[in-house]
Amino acid sequence: MVTLRDGKRWLIDCGRQAPDQLHAAGYAWHDIHGQIITHCHGDHVFGLEDFAFVRYFETHAEVMASSRGGPLPKYISHSAVRDEVWETLAPSLRYLQDGRGNLRCGTLQHFFDVIASAASEPPRKNPWNHSETFEVDGLRVVTRENEHVPGKPSCALELHVGDDPQQPKIAWWSGDGTVDAAFLHSIEPRTSIYFHDCTFIDYPGQVHGFFDKLEALPEAVRRKLVIMHHEDNLEHYRARVEAAGFRIALPGHVYDLVAGQQVL
Repeated sequence: MVTLRDGKRWLIDCGRQAPDQLHAAGYAWHDIHGQIITHCHGDHVFGLEDFAFVRYFETHAEVMASSRGGPLPKYISHSAVRDEVWETLAPSLRYLQDGRGNLRCGTLQHFFDVIASAASEPPRKNPWNHSETFEVDGLRVVTRENEHVPGKPSCALELHVGDDPQQPKIAWWSGDGTVDAAFLHSIEPRTSIYFHDCTFIDYPGQVHGFFDKLEALPEAVRRKLVIMHHEDNLEHYRARVEAAGFRIALPGHVYDLVAGQQVL
């Protein structure tokens, strides 16, 4: 969850455990201003159906159900990712009635305020835009394609942080992806903090951030990097992780994205 200075809360991805995790943290779906989706896998999007239905049909506290005139939650993702997200959600969300006999009129826009990109970079090795930039309600984020499952739309995120337009800074989020050492090194001067998915298991067709490759990153990158999305046997590797200079993301941790430091 990313909380902006004005208190608006955004979720980065909304996986199958998100409803229970958010409830355990003391939040309701109605406390979330918007969703940012990196790619369409169950551990990143299977909570979206619940979120969409609850926000559409239920009123909570002072937030009216969107079907009764309440605010639509915002939605951001790369357009290629958005197409796959709708393929996943459509079998449930399209069953709305339009009053004219059409029983399948539902679209993503019925449930979300889908934010259009403000800028984009043209395709490189895939047929979709290399990156798309979104700006809404004080949030500026770049969704940039990364290498996860070959041929599948998937993006890392660049969240713009800080106030100095002469020295723009980003907080970088991998989503899921392999280690692109050259790119991570190239953005280090303008990056306050990195969050990178991590696996300690090497296997053919690797699609995550294999720790051996994270460990080989330049020290300037490693000291700014937090590993996340790791296996549950983390304690077996903790000494090695900390010796490499990495921090470890665990439930309940809070980071100041401008300073790049953990605060809770």
